[in-house]
Amino acid sequence: MSWVHRTSIKEIGPLPGFIRLSKRGAMTSGGVPLEGGYGWVVVSVLFLQYIIMAGIQGSVGIIHTELVSETSYSLSMIGWIGSLMIGLCTMSSPFISILTKFIPCRILAITGSLLMSLGFLCAAFTSSVPVLFLCLGILPGIGMNLISFSSIMILRGYFLKMLPLAYGMCLAGVGVGMVSFPPFYVYLHVTFGLQGSFLIVSAICMNSVVFSGLTIPTRTQSQSETQKSMEKGLSLADLFDFSLFKSYTFVMFVTGHLIFNIAYAVPFTYLPIKGEETGFFEQSSALFITVLGAGSSVGRILFGWMSGKFPLIRKKAFLVVMVLSTLSLLPVSFTSSYSLIMVCSTIFGACAGIIHTEIPSFLIGLIGIDNLPNGLSVAYLQQGIGSLVGIPIAEAVCRRVGDNAAFVFTTVVCALVLVLFTLSLYLPERKPETPKVPHILPEVPKPEVFVVTMAETGPTAA
Repeated sequence: MSWVHRTSIKEIGPLPGFIRLSKRGAMTSGGVPLEGGYGWVVVSVLFLQYIIMAGIQGSVGIIHTELVSETSYSLSMIGWIGSLMIGLCTMSSPFISILTKFIPCRILAITGSLLMSLGFLCAAFTSSVPVLFLCLGILPGIGMNLISFSSIMILRGYFLKMLPLAYGMCLAGVGVGMVSFPPFYVYLHVTFGLQGSFLIVSAICMNSVVFSGLTIPTRTQSQSETQKSMEKGLSLADLFDFSLFKSYTFVMFVTGHLIFNIAYAVPFTYLPIKGEETGFFEQSSALFITVLGAGSSVGRILFGWMSGKFPLIRKKAFLVVMVLSTLSLLPVSFTSSYSLIMVCSTIFGACAGIIHTEIPSFLIGLIGIDNLPNGLSVAYLQQGIGSLVGIPIAEAVCRRVGDNAAFVFTTVVCALVLVLFTLSLYLPERKPETPKVPHILPEVPKPEVFVVTMAETGPTAA
């Protein structure tokens, strides 16, 4: 396994097999030009898929309320459905990273869409909570990760310099789904009931099967790693490059990503609580989450465009965004102004969307594009862990200090993330020392050299 080298986006080092330089110097991938082409079709369908996936995740709270009223179980028990769905959507990444070495990413994405649809279809015909854990939690969660993880692997075959913009445009669907899908799901439940709403969501997920079928990888990309993996038996060390953890910059970066997701989970719970405690109506307080999602969509696209247009300032701009995310929610602890809370929520949403979008691009810069599946699986695993433990940690802090402490807690945690990101992006990577080869043969003494000076003689007399 080769050592992890720090590279920039423009200097990725040895390019993977599916990327080569044409005579004009343009990047090509199996005859398909990078930075566009059919890749924009892939971006479009992934945008629609993220609307569906984020919309379902954003409707989890509504689903919980419906199930509590329909069953005899408490919210603390039903709440595990959403935890399983959101947690497995990221925490299953290491397993899916291994699958990408044996199964084409397009097939994995189609399988994920089928799992989502199957889960909601089966949920329409059962009231058993353990079965609902499987149908609404485990199956959709793994299915969503199969789609999202595979999408990045496919996108890297079409884009290099413009990968941040392409990925940002895909993830813009997250904000659109968070804003639009929950009201639509409420309409479905009111009109068709619990069973009918699950059946319609299952049909919507079947559309994702069609979208996944359109995410066609480049020709050589679809034949490279999968064929190599099938041709030879792979050990655990071959399936996952553990040398990544020898890079302290990589470790600091993914640790910062883990800690940031602890902070990121807090506003979704405590912004509505802040609104209700301040005296705003429930519908008005819910708008804090709506503008957070809208800011996320806009931020992902704008920063993705800027990142591709001005790559030299991308690191500094990213850290400026991290500073803004650190400070954005602090005023919420000390204000009762509805307008100010709306502004703070929008800024935090935009910054958080940018940070999540840029994770794959910075991982490429830290560990190289060939190690992206392994690095991304670690980052997504830690994202899931952070999302799961973020709310319990914040609740423990608020029980001791008060609910307003949640936003101070978010500020402190983001400040720590800022330090870790700065160090990981600017510290030079330490390369391993080349081991000295011991002398096997005995040393041969150097031969003595004797210099003999011959006296010049003239020609012999005749």
